[in-house]
Amino acid sequence: MKQEGTKTNSERIGYWPLREDCHDASKHQQHGQAVAVQFKDGAVFDGEQSAIVLPDSELTNGAHPFTLSMEFEINDEKGSIPGGICSRYTEEQMAGWHLSVLTQAGVTSTQPNWRNLQFGWSLRESADQWQDRGTPGNSRLICTLCVYDGWLYAGVFDDARDNKGRVYKLGENDEWIDCGNPDDSNSVWSLIEYKGKLYASTMRYKACGSSLPESPNMEPGGRIYRYEGDQTWSLFAEVPGSDSVSSMVVYQGKLIAMSFYTPGVYAYDENGVCEDLCPPGPEGKTRTMTLAPYRERLYIGCNELQGVYSRTFDENWVYEGKAEKCDQVYCFAVYHNHLLMGVWPEARMLRYEGDKQWSNYGLMGSELEVMGISMFNGKLYGGTLPGGHVYRYAGDGAWTLSGVLEPENPDIRYRRVWSMAVYGGELYAGTLPGGKVWSLRNDPLVTLDRSVTDGWHRTVITYDLERISLYLDGVLVSSAPIDPAKLNDLGSTPLVLGKGPQSHFSGKIREVELFDAAISEQEVADLYRQ
Repeated sequence: MKQEGTKTNSERIGYWPLREDCHDASKHQQHGQAVAVQFKDGAVFDGEQSAIVLPDSELTNGAHPFTLSMEFEINDEKGSIPGGICSRYTEEQMAGWHLSVLTQAGVTSTQPNWRNLQFGWSLRESADQWQDRGTPGNSRLICTLCVYDGWLYAGVFDDARDNKGRVYKLGENDEWIDCGNPDDSNSVWSLIEYKGKLYASTMRYKACGSSLPESPNMEPGGRIYRYEGDQTWSLFAEVPGSDSVSSMVVYQGKLIAMSFYTPGVYAYDENGVCEDLCPPGPEGKTRTMTLAPYRERLYIGCNELQGVYSRTFDENWVYEGKAEKCDQVYCFAVYHNHLLMGVWPEARMLRYEGDKQWSNYGLMGSELEVMGISMFNGKLYGGTLPGGHVYRYAGDGAWTLSGVLEPENPDIRYRRVWSMAVYGGELYAGTLPGGKVWSLRNDPLVTLDRSVTDGWHRTVITYDLERISLYLDGVLVSSAPIDPAKLNDLGSTPLVLGKGPQSHFSGKIREVELFDAAISEQEVADLYRQ
């Protein structure tokens, strides 16, 4: 990779090496202002408050073409969210563009996105139109959605052919491809990427919890499997004393798995060696619902009025408080640099303020429960029960109905939007009892649907007044059309390194260059080779 400024046919408006400071080494001398940033082989961002604010420039407000190039390295090994590499985005309007690395966990029972690079332009006014993407097999519930190695995978409950839970992936022609059943239980409840492989957990799901008839299949689950391709799965671990494994997450280099009907939390290394983390709460017997890392701690949401706990590997569970009218914590999200949780028996989101305090983040209509939750191109979406709705956060504690994904049925008590994932520039959501997958595409977004590896990478984003494009290590990832007439006036919104809609960046950035045109694909490749 190059170590000095790059020459192209376009004029370079700014060049910030970020080796020792945030000075602009170009002739324009547009020096940045650093907040909580250290410099060591690049600018070091802490994932909490670090940022470099660059001088205001009309070049990146949407009225002119531009190219932005930089090298970055993710540092999430201690349990931070990678977050935003660069953005010109206003949290008040939830509008503007961002270059981010999306990791999401605590999306009810799964970790749907892991280190997925993306470049998006969020509009203040979005038209949400959901598309039916069909039913994988004969599922009743899409238990989990997960992006892995360029594909979208779905784990399902109770395939009607033999009442076994299966995994499917969305094919190139929008068909659902059967990837097999890891074992003979009725559900594949969680899918995650860990150490470059896809893992699945299995469950004996009790459908009465959703007011549905029980599955005739009573075979126990309680196992974790590694995907070997086609329809082949290898046993990775059996979770002690459990017939049902629900939430899984990656935290500090280990795979964390949670038992569902019986209390239990376990950490596994890549060889399957198990460490008992014990369940939280009084006497360590609390049933838990969901897991997520945040700012180097592992958070867990509880049943039985117990609220939220957190821990590291060096200490036991610490009580993080609860909210009134909260019997169960179903999901976590990180948005605008804060940890959020979704609860029952009100479909309410709450924001963690520290010191065991949670503030109100608004109700989703008259619904009773929040489950699937996802950050999607600068906006936050939540799925609910009993109506099977999706809501979009509108600011100031208000939520706007985005779609109804399950039809009304007087014979069905609970309709759920349980799972979500961002894939192919769209937001995907899975439901119960229809067992359908839906997708939403609105504002321009391009995504790398495989994980960014460790080490330094060069990313380039271009905007030519007609399309936005994303490159990684000299190769075009994807592009999407954009209409400048629909863009919001970003006014004095600053261009910031190390921050995005989800959170501040955790890692290093260096060799930042801004050009006054959208450079060509060949120029991007040349830039990477220097």
